[in-house]
Amino acid sequence: MKKVLLTWLFCLFCGTPLLYGSAYTKLLKNGSNEEKYQAAQQFFAKGDYAKTITLLEQVSRFYRGTKDAENVTYLLATSYTKRKDYISGAHYYQGYTTHYLQYPHYQECMYMLGYCYFQLSPEAELDQSNTMQAIEQFEAYLDRFPHDKHSDEVRSLLSQLREKLAERELANAKLYYNLGDYRGNNYRAAIITAQNAMNDYPDTRYLEDFAWIVVRSKYQEAMRSVEEKKDARCEDAYDECYYFLKEYPETKHAKEIEKYTKQLKRHF
Repeated sequence: MKKVLLTWLFCLFCGTPLLYGSAYTKLLKNGSNEEKYQAAQQFFAKGDYAKTITLLEQVSRFYRGTKDAENVTYLLATSYTKRKDYISGAHYYQGYTTHYLQYPHYQECMYMLGYCYFQLSPEAELDQSNTMQAIEQFEAYLDRFPHDKHSDEVRSLLSQLREKLAERELANAKLYYNLGDYRGNNYRAAIITAQNAMNDYPDTRYLEDFAWIVVRSKYQEAMRSVEEKKDARCEDAYDECYYFLKEYPETKHAKEIEKYTKQLKRHF
């Protein structure tokens, strides 16, 4: 076995084709845990992350609880991420940040855990669990390392993630508005969704869109109200139109707002 390992190491440093042939196969089948671990580190250094993963996955249980467990976890997390397997990368980065708080790679792994979740964050219309995970992780990172070399990048990524959530809420508010009074007062749901989003995402580029949904929804709700609620709701909708124009004087909706206010004014 030592002869096989020596041959393998010679091939590794010399770059001969045998590195990817019988020596590697023999190492996988018959190599000891230590030999595989040493080989994995060499492959990692050369950027061959696929072989690094294959070897370390075979021996990771053996090193659990040992002084090398931290390095095995780090190499696996990094190798998976280099191969754009962000699910596996996040799994190992999570393990690292949970168990190795005082180790050299902790700060890097904390950042990379958020980065993996960022990469896993889907389009706005899909489930946003990974988006929320990324936000939570990046916020924790900035709390711990507010002036790190990654801090500006993390703030930029956080802004992108929050904008995605705002976009999702905008779609939800529009959906409620389009449902109208189908099986209930969906205009009220549109108003609440839009107002909550404006509070949750005050820096979003969709602020005017949310405000416009509130105006339209209050107008429709008022005009469709029963008589005992119509006057109060019309006055509220009228005020909403006023505040909208004050906040967005250059809005493309000015003519429609004018039409709304004329109709609403008749009821109070």
